[in-house]
Amino acid sequence: MIYKYHVVLIKEQVIIKDIYYQKDEKPGNDEFKQLANQYGADEVILNTIDDDELESIVKEQIDISNL
Repeated sequence: MIYKYHVVLIKEQVIIKDIYYQKDEKPGNDEFKQLANQYGADEVILNTIDDDELESIVKEQIDISNL
């Protein structure tokens, strides 16, 4: 199974949870907020596998304080 999105939950600079999503399951702000609350995360990072030839990874810091 190929995944398109990877969400990393971090607490006190330690990865506490990795979650993978398929192309048609892109997580949104509600999902980020729920996960941050559920796991007590300080940071949420969304990694997206780009569709280019090299399958680059685009890293996006999610600002959970504004969710």
